[in-house]
Amino acid sequence: MEGLLKNNSNEMGTIVETFLIEETVGLIYDNDQLDQWNERVKELGLQGQTQIVTKDKSPIPFMHLKQGLVNTFETLCPRKYDVKDYNLTPIPLEILDLIALSFKEKYFEEVQIWHDDKSPDPVCLGLKKEYYSYMYDNGVSKSGSYTQLKCTKEERDLNKEKPNHYFSGDTIIGYYLIGKWADVKRSFSELIKMATERYIQEASNEFNKKIKEAQRGLDDLSTQAFDRFGSTVNGSDEDLLF
Repeated sequence: MEGLLKNNSNEMGTIVETFLIEETVGLIYDNDQLDQWNERVKELGLQGQTQIVTKDKSPIPFMHLKQGLVNTFETLCPRKYDVKDYNLTPIPLEILDLIALSFKEKYFEEVQIWHDDKSPDPVCLGLKKEYYSYMYDNGVSKSGSYTQLKCTKEERDLNKEKPNHYFSGDTIIGYYLIGKWADVKRSFSELIKMATERYIQEASNEFNKKIKEAQRGLDDLSTQAFDRFGSTVNGSDEDLLF
């Protein structure tokens, strides 16, 4: 995996890592090579490739994250910003260049910066999404059958205004790691270890809090029972009735 990634260092003690996959880098800037790639995909009938790459646009050149790494970054960097709104630390130039490329090529529906308040160590991710609109087959009621239509976000938002359509949300089908920057470079194994320890600690704190709340409830049961029934088990019938 390390051979597939391009890692760069920035000045001022900040370590910047970008995650371009070498096999696709040439397709970004070389139109002839991209044309050859598209021709070969068509010749071989690789339908799967045509679903992830738009003709005349280079394939996404960034590292696709498996769910375990998505969970790792969500645990270590729980705060999420749209890249246009991020204002906590300067975004390194190397990553700005790749964000600009992503916008130009329209790789993603959204680019986000994730970070942590205590120790930011931000990561930049591209989110690949699919949007759907639903059209009622009988044109009247939601209780009838419907047809699912794949569309752009703009088309989905327009369709929801039509009387025979309603819309679902979006579906995230992929997270791509554009880059990350920090004072200390850490491997994915180290990050997974850190996330595991944090998850266990935070979950333990939450369970211990619930245990203490449950114990307080147990301790108060006798008082609650007295308040509820208004007597002790040793009371006489006359005491209970009058």
